Amino acid sequence: MSRPWEKYYSETARNFDADAMAHGTLVELINHAGTEFANRPAMTTVLPNGAATTLNYAEWLEHSRDFAAYLRETAGLQRGETVAMMTPNCIDFTIAAAGAFLAGAICTNINPLYTAPEMEHQLNDSKAKLLIIIDMFGDKVDEVVGNTDVRQVVKISLLDFFPFMKKLIIGIVLKHVKKAIPNMAHAHIDFADALSQGARARNGGDIASYTAGQSGADSALFQYTSGTTGRSKGAELSHTGILANAAQANCLAEEITNPDGDTTLVILPLYHITAFALIFVLGIAGGDHMVLVPSPRPPSNLKTAFENFKVTRFTGINTLFAVLLEEDWFSRDLLKDVVFCGSGGAAQQTGVAQRWADATGVEIYQGYGMTECCGVMSLNPLGENRLGSVGIPVPGLDVRIVDDEGVDQPIGSPGELLFKGPTIMKGYFGRPDATAEALKDGWLYSGDIAVMDEDGFLEIVDRKKDMILVSGFNVSPNEIEDVISKLPGVVEVGVVGIPDEKSSEVPMAFIVRNDDGVTEEAVIAHCHDGLTNYKVPKRIQFIDDIPKSPVGKVLRRELRDLVA
Repeated sequence: MSRPWEKYYSETARNFDADAMAHGTLVELINHAGTEFANRPAMTTVLPNGAATTLNYAEWLEHSRDFAAYLRETAGLQRGETVAMMTPNCIDFTIAAAGAFLAGAICTNINPLYTAPEMEHQLNDSKAKLLIIIDMFGDKVDEVVGNTDVRQVVKISLLDFFPFMKKLIIGIVLKHVKKAIPNMAHAHIDFADALSQGARARNGGDIASYTAGQSGADSALFQYTSGTTGRSKGAELSHTGILANAAQANCLAEEITNPDGDTTLVILPLYHITAFALIFVLGIAGGDHMVLVPSPRPPSNLKTAFENFKVTRFTGINTLFAVLLEEDWFSRDLLKDVVFCGSGGAAQQTGVAQRWADATGVEIYQGYGMTECCGVMSLNPLGENRLGSVGIPVPGLDVRIVDDEGVDQPIGSPGELLFKGPTIMKGYFGRPDATAEALKDGWLYSGDIAVMDEDGFLEIVDRKKDMILVSGFNVSPNEIEDVISKLPGVVEVGVVGIPDEKSSEVPMAFIVRNDDGVTEEAVIAHCHDGLTNYKVPKRIQFIDDIPKSPVGKVLRRELRDLVA
């Protein structure tokens, strides 16, 4: 395929080479950032009430090294073992991730909203040996960890780096007034104590031996994504892949990069690949100040962050932009310093993007990507933002659009979007069958149907896969069907995604029942016991028969036709 999009590339983008990046591993990047940007503000945790605490890069690096020493010297973690992190955006997350990499470990990020069964699956599937978890969800540990190989639990708090009195007062309110901090009976260590033990074990010494001989091809992250075959799978991502994806995105926006560092409002969750690679990793590469928002819900949680920090960059999803426009406190003036506003994770609706630009004077630059490619595959370049398009392929990626027979399609003709390049996953961890289905001759089969115009801009027109995309998160219909099928009185069930103004899509379940006691309320209550909230069907319809193929596969298109 010709590459018409390269006319929009800068000189840096045209010469992009993953083998010539400044840092070969995330460990090299972390050490560089901590020394090169030592006195710059690095990480800030900001709470909804405006309380905030900040570490500079030198402090952040020292804590990360201490945690690495704790993992290796005290917790007994071996090189290449897995550290699971189940925490929202906060300083602790960034230290834990950096410390794990410095220890030579592989990270896996778990959505803090996961139910106990979902959490247990990922811990076991990733072979996690140590779990870092926010205190607000500590009760899940008691229910799950005994069924896994996790040897040590580290409990963190949003308040860990706040001054003593402020931490004490807010902590009392959270635990005893709001009842937001449950008790955790399982043996664990507090994050502050782990850092102290690591500091004593390290005693100011060098920890380079933990990662001696490491290469960019080594695995850094098991990032889980739902699949159409049911349970989530861990995309095995390398150091090179993650670093390259951050660099690719930066190539298309380098003209507005501030050499003194940007102030990035981190709204998207860092446990999601978009935020991890394209905000966290890209941010430390540029010495940016990352203002970490633990939860953007309700949207009023963002008010003090916008008011108290000169935000120059932030990335959201369609839902966020839509609800912010409805907030009476949100004004154009809050975005006066913003130089870049990105959208990822879910389709950006053109109407919302246009209303946002009219109201704020700031354009939303939409991109497209997958966990399996470490984040972004395409992005609208600065100065050529085309609403409705997901942009042009990022530097260093080869692109094909093929029909069902694998024949390349001409410009303007739809087909499945394929990508190949340095950011493509090594495979699904422990799943050679699923890997062989997704990766063929080095090409990643996206499962999405796209059209490319004569300038190289891509438009996603349909999904070949049956995945449901809820506010940027992939939801497997099979997983929901499996849960509902366990409810007594349910004969058959089929689940599809239906359009939703707020969440892009929501799950809808069609159920054949043999017991009138299986009501809509009963189904939803049952789902809440086994599924994260965004996976719970928002609509239930009882029907006489589920349309199926001759081999018993649910015909989801016919179910969607029933909705229409």
